[in-house]
Amino acid sequence: MFIIQVGSMRGTLVLICQALLWPAVSALFRVEVEERAYEAEIHRDINLGCRFSTVKTNTDLSVIWRRVEPKPDVDVYRLERGRVNHNYTSAVFKERAQLIQDLLNNNRAVLRLTKLRIKDSGTYQCIVKYGDEGDYKHVTLNVTAPYSPIQKTVRQTGRDEVELSCETKGYPSPQVIWSDGQNTKLTERINSSTRFTDEDLINVLSKLMVKRDLVNNYTCAFLMKGEIRKTATFSIPDEISPDGSNQSYVWIGAVVVVLLAIAFASVVLHMRKNGQKTRRNESTKCCLPLPLPSPATNADSLMTVDENRPDTCGTILEEKDNL
Repeated sequence: MFIIQVGSMRGTLVLICQALLWPAVSALFRVEVEERAYEAEIHRDINLGCRFSTVKTNTDLSVIWRRVEPKPDVDVYRLERGRVNHNYTSAVFKERAQLIQDLLNNNRAVLRLTKLRIKDSGTYQCIVKYGDEGDYKHVTLNVTAPYSPIQKTVRQTGRDEVELSCETKGYPSPQVIWSDGQNTKLTERINSSTRFTDEDLINVLSKLMVKRDLVNNYTCAFLMKGEIRKTATFSIPDEISPDGSNQSYVWIGAVVVVLLAIAFASVVLHMRKNGQKTRRNESTKCCLPLPLPSPATNADSLMTVDENRPDTCGTILEEKDNL
């Protein structure tokens, strides 16, 4: 059967030939994955590998690694006939993706990804071509982040109840379970919320309201794939502050004490300055010169003037000598 299109007969024949010959080519040149699925932690490095049929020389060898899921497709690394081509490489991978070219001699196309991010997760395609022959396979990568230590908080909301909260972050999203000292599940009573961080981690905050005067233990647990990864236990009422107040009151009290100390110091300094000023004025009065005697002035009058000098002058002079 012949398919003829006016003006494009040659192109149509080429497509028909490729479709007919591709199974035969694939049978001659094969690509196989070293592992179908990979898992690694954030900020770590990983090697994704595939093997290909033996070739005579690497000069005509082309290796293309692409991430095809999630959409849109992006180029991760491209080696075309022995030469690196970054013209199509995504900026996300340009500085973090490298093909280990020494392993090409062992018929291995190994892609090395460094400083992994959560968004690196997905399906990758390994395409290897040699001349006119080629084949490809897919591998999956799952980037995770271990959950951080749980931050516990006990907050009084009223006279009879307190709020217990557990907070942690990681990836992927965990399952949160609360239970009491009798291992009774309290999941229906909890209030949990999530938000994404700058690194695409999931911050989980889970809260539970309990009676403050009921002696019991309460445990929050974070599960991943059915396995408990993090737990924290509250002992009530032991972990409730004795006065039932928040730590904010402690800070308020500290601020008040500091302000009182500053005010007291200001008053003392002000009193000292006023005292020094008073003594300085009195000293000035004492230092006024005696009137010069006139020819008519007799010795008795001079003695009378000296006797009328204020007594404080001698005291001030003595204080100066002591200083």
